[in-house]
Amino acid sequence: MEKLNTLKDEILKCVKCGTCRSVCPTFRVIGRETASARGKLTLIDAYLKGEIGLTEEYQRHIKECTLCGACRDTCPKGVNTVKLYNSARADLIEKLGVPVTASIVFKNLLESGRLMDMALKIATRLQGLIFKDASVESGLLSRFSLPVIGKGRLLPPLARTFFLDLPEVKGLSGPARTKQVKVAFYAGCGINYLMPEVGKASIDILKKAGVDIIVPGSQVCCGMPAFASGDAAIARSMALKNLEVFEAIDCDYIATSCATCGHGLKHMFVDLLSDSPDLKRRVEAFSAKVKDITELLVKVLGFKAEIIEAGVKKTVTYHDPCHLNRAQGIRNEPRELLKGNKNIAFREMSFPCSCCGLGGGLSIANYDLSIEITKRKIEAVRDSGAEIVATACPGCMVQLRDGLHKYGVKARVAHVVELI
Repeated sequence: MEKLNTLKDEILKCVKCGTCRSVCPTFRVIGRETASARGKLTLIDAYLKGEIGLTEEYQRHIKECTLCGACRDTCPKGVNTVKLYNSARADLIEKLGVPVTASIVFKNLLESGRLMDMALKIATRLQGLIFKDASVESGLLSRFSLPVIGKGRLLPPLARTFFLDLPEVKGLSGPARTKQVKVAFYAGCGINYLMPEVGKASIDILKKAGVDIIVPGSQVCCGMPAFASGDAAIARSMALKNLEVFEAIDCDYIATSCATCGHGLKHMFVDLLSDSPDLKRRVEAFSAKVKDITELLVKVLGFKAEIIEAGVKKTVTYHDPCHLNRAQGIRNEPRELLKGNKNIAFREMSFPCSCCGLGGGLSIANYDLSIEITKRKIEAVRDSGAEIVATACPGCMVQLRDGLHKYGVKARVAHVVELI
């Protein structure tokens, strides 16, 4: 990962045209210059010149971003704004250290898969004391007014049995058994701890596609939460662990049903693990195998949904996760899979590519801003008349469910693999 002070030329590419303001989800809500990419780059430039210090205000502005990449993709000068934001956040961690709470979560939980499992299994037994059933799809509400989990926020319940602990999944941890295409499945934290049903649907659809599946039980968090917060050291440690786990497997592809994890495995790993020629070669070979499950099904396996007798059609719309659409360039594949289901009447929503408000740690650091960003997406879902909102990212699923609950729109959220 490049140091912030080496990216001065990237900052100078910005001509202050303001194009970024028209697509920035935080600027759309706040309307303050520092919420836009142009404003943030001006602040970073001033900081590097010694004109301002690491004040709380500077830190707030740098973190006031979903890292969606809309500004980067629309910039006429091609400024890599996301790289600058990530480097600025890493600089904050380097100079000020990791906040205590984040340090506990990243270093002691996420970095250690076993410790994470133990902690969340205990939490699963205790969640009934803190949360109550919201009487809506897959959601719990806090009984108390607490930071992060309060404010009427709808949270997903922890799974009773984690995905990697399911007997049918443990049976897939060994070497491939046939000469078919061999696919290793990377679950990620969202699927493993919160949505094992998405993982099971992923395995089922891959089996229908005729591949041999391996699910390594020693895989750990991809490191994207730590990376987005600026803790590049912990993110690197997690990336290296996963690299070693999947290098030991004889597979043709590595599939994931999480857009954020896919972006991490494809791109973040290369950024963090290319500091030696040997490591760079290894991580590039690894990342070249990584495919989002929709990409693998459509582009590699040529999967076609089974022809079934048409029943009652459900109206479905689709939300583009930023880490899938912008970061990986995957937009048509999920739609193609949905449209292939004869029981789906597909209806495009307005602004399907706009950020849902979850990313960049914003939903933790500034929930009020995060859920206000979500409002535009929920209004688009409502106006589409869809009964189901499909997407390809567990994180987006959590945010969309919360938004639908908060703004009173009746629709179900599902992963694409659950609908095909």
